[in-house]
Amino acid sequence: MKQHLLYISIGTNLPTADQVLLWTKRKLSEAFRGEAFYSTPVKTEPVNFQSNEPFTNQVVAIITTVPTKLAVPLLKNLERQLGRTEEDVRRGVVRLDLDLMWMDGELLRPEQWEMEYVQQALEELKPQVPQWEETPQEP
Repeated sequence: MKQHLLYISIGTNLPTADQVLLWTKRKLSEAFRGEAFYSTPVKTEPVNFQSNEPFTNQVVAIITTVPTKLAVPLLKNLERQLGRTEEDVRRGVVRLDLDLMWMDGELLRPEQWEMEYVQQALEELKPQVPQWEETPQEP
């Protein structure tokens, strides 16, 4: 089976961010059944989003054999499992945000890829990810 390299941004602005990230790590492992490499979580201020709470963000690189067409539906399903609703988002509450930023040589979210916390996470992950040479170095 073909292996795919994904980079996913994880974010939450719940006060229980540590528990959310642990839950997410377990669920991503179950969903993608691959090798995963996580950056250190960082706190960031909301960008283009109304919220009084800071975000806790993390980036994960996953090497998986899950077909590419299933990646985004799997991520959206995990958001729903944790109770993400549009009403919460309108109120400034993000239980879980999972964004597929990059997959198999295609940059899907260039504006997010350029964010400082993502660039720092990529530098941290660089020595860990065996297929790093497939990752674009610049947006």
